[in-house]
Amino acid sequence: MNQDAHAILNWRYNSCDLETDPSLFGPFQDIVKMWSDRRQGEALPSRRDFDFFDFKEWWGRISIAKIELDPLNVRFVLWGTQLTAWWGVDYTNKEVGEASISPDVWKLVEWRYFERMTKSPFIGVAYGPLDQHGRKTMKVMGIDLPLAQNGAVTHVVSAHIKIRLEDTPDTILPDLPSSPIDPAEVGTD
Repeated sequence: MNQDAHAILNWRYNSCDLETDPSLFGPFQDIVKMWSDRRQGEALPSRRDFDFFDFKEWWGRISIAKIELDPLNVRFVLWGTQLTAWWGVDYTNKEVGEASISPDVWKLVEWRYFERMTKSPFIGVAYGPLDQHGRKTMKVMGIDLPLAQNGAVTHVVSAHIKIRLEDTPDTILPDLPSSPIDPAEVGTD
């Protein structure tokens, strides 16, 4: 992994065990609980387990990424209106980072994050500034929840909040047991 690519994006990624108590996700606890309640034993919920109205409290701040393998492709099939306002671009039907200043860099970092999630599913916490989209004074945090069909991750539903530039998971989610994902290890096992 090219460390320069990660530095250009200045985004950070953490992973949490799939069994993590939803109450530890602070402002995201309701959506994590809903996702967790839809699991059947060890199995991840599927995209069809959710209805548009399930996300009412998060409308505008939800994205759904479709994950394709061989070759890896991450394309948003839903991008909320508030996310469009924050990023300054509607990513619906666009690949991760496609409308950014450095689209190829996103493939080196975020695509590998999603690839890792498909190989060994986890609840993800992703956060960073939106300077790649010309929004230098804005920072967001998202919770990434994998969805599967026939045992394979096919989608990731994400909920986002706007945070202060100095915020990290430690300030927003102080009790959440999570592990930083080293960019050099993203996509490799």
